[in-house]
Amino acid sequence: MELVCLDLEGVLIPEIWIAFAEKTGIEELKATTRDIPDYDVLMQQRLRILDEHGYGLKEIQEVIDTLDPLPGAKEFVEWLNQRFQLIILSDTFYEFGMPFMAKLGFPTLFCHKLEVNEEGKITDYLLRQKDPKRQSVRAFQLLNYRVIAA
Repeated sequence: MELVCLDLEGVLIPEIWIAFAEKTGIEELKATTRDIPDYDVLMQQRLRILDEHGYGLKEIQEVIDTLDPLPGAKEFVEWLNQRFQLIILSDTFYEFGMPFMAKLGFPTLFCHKLEVNEEGKITDYLLRQKDPKRQSVRAFQLLNYRVIAA
C-alpha cells in the first residue's frame, strides 16, 4: 500500500511556461513559483501577459507539442509503475499536462484546469484545491497509504 507522488514540470518534463517564454521571447513568462511564490499573483501575471500579446491556449499547446519528457523520464515512470502506484501532483493544467501523459505511459495526473473562451483565450484558471500537493498527500495518508513524495 505504497504510492509514489511526483511533481511534473522540471522533474519529468521541461518547464512549459519557460519553453513558451523562450519561443515567444517574453522574458516575464519565465517566472515560476520559485520567483513568485504566490500562485495567484503568478497566474494573474501570466494571464495578463498572454492577453497583452494576443496569445491563447492554441499557441501554448503548439509549443507543448514540440516538447518531449526529460531524458530517462519515460523509463523512470515505467520502473515506478512496476513497483508502486504512481500519481503525478502538479501545479500545471490538464490542457498542458495531458499531452505528456501519453508520452509517459499515462500515469495518473492531478492538476488544475484552465477556463478558455470560444476564441481560445485563456480567461481564468480553476485550482483543484488550495495547497493541492500537500492536501493530496495528507488525503492518501488518511487512506492508510504510505506515500513517497518527491
